[in-house]
Amino acid sequence: MFYGILTLVMQSKKNILIVDDDHAITEALQSLFTRAGYEISLARSGWEALAKLEHKPDLIILDLMLPGLDGYEVCRQIREAERYFPILMLTAKDEVSDKVKGLELGADAYLVKPFEPSELVAQVRALFRTVETKSPSGAERPITCGPIELWEGQHRVIIAGTEIELTPKEFELLSFLLRHKGQVIGRETLLREIWGYAFEGDSRTVDVHIQRLRSKIESDPVAPRFIQTVRGFGYRLVAPDEF
Repeated sequence: MFYGILTLVMQSKKNILIVDDDHAITEALQSLFTRAGYEISLARSGWEALAKLEHKPDLIILDLMLPGLDGYEVCRQIREAERYFPILMLTAKDEVSDKVKGLELGADAYLVKPFEPSELVAQVRALFRTVETKSPSGAERPITCGPIELWEGQHRVIIAGTEIELTPKEFELLSFLLRHKGQVIGRETLLREIWGYAFEGDSRTVDVHIQRLRSKIESDPVAPRFIQTVRGFGYRLVAPDEF
């Protein structure tokens, strides 16, 4: 019985893929996350990281300065995959423009080296909490708008009977717009509510995520039926029958 429980615990461990060509860093991260209870796999280059996606890691810690294929391109290609992989960029590049570019390409979090180990572990745990699918609750009711159903507890979005896979930020963005259906929401408000006061990016981040969200929920993203642009201010979500 003991061995059966031990096997179950080991199978339930989350796997983190660490992508970095600095051996000292990867050794330190491997030790840190092993002690924190995670399984670790390593990739020393961008190409190796993409090859290891077939093993379906639960989260990716990605350096930007990699040999051959840099972290930005790796992130872009990961976001083109059918499966969603949470990405935390961990890099020495600390310019605001670097952070904005990384987040616009689809990274879920961005942390600069050198880092506090406790903060990094906390960031990873927060990402896992965000993307975990919780057990369905009989009391839960979806937030709806026309054919859109968003189940917050289960982290699911269903449109006209088809489930749509969103990144955590896309999910938060759609959830906020649904909870304020019909209202015009400014870009600065969306930045504050979705990315937080400490975020150093600009309104381009909102526009990029809106475009990605439209590409997933709209039948024609060029002529959106759900998310309207209110020029000079922001966005409004409406049901098609409200046009």
